[in-house]
Amino acid sequence: MVKTHSLPGGGPGLFQTVLRALFVLAATIGGFFILAASAALALIVALGLLIFGAVVFAGFWLRAKITGRSAFSGMAGGASPFATMHTFKTGAAKPSAQKEEPQAQGKDGGPVIDAHQTPDGWSVDTD
Repeated sequence: MVKTHSLPGGGPGLFQTVLRALFVLAATIGGFFILAASAALALIVALGLLIFGAVVFAGFWLRAKITGRSAFSGMAGGASPFATMHTFKTGAAKPSAQKEEPQAQGKDGGPVIDAHQTPDGWSVDTD
């Protein structure tokens, strides 16, 4: 169309302009309400996940304290590397331990290896 501005009837009237402005205002306010509602829902979901995680953590921690085991033992089909705690007794070596003794047998029938501390660090005799 050429020269549509000269068609009879003129431009939009005052009533149409006011209606259009009210519609744009209502849509803007409605959009802000929908944005606020979705943000509130996202916040509620995030807080729910946080609370659920805290409850699960507290349950595992309490179970570990009551049973005296790691919280991960018995999960995923076996013991976890965290489940075993080794303790070592420290103290001065007895003078009788320095003597040559027959080699002791370990659980698997092999020799028991004895490590000792030297000035350069720890060493194992391979005699």
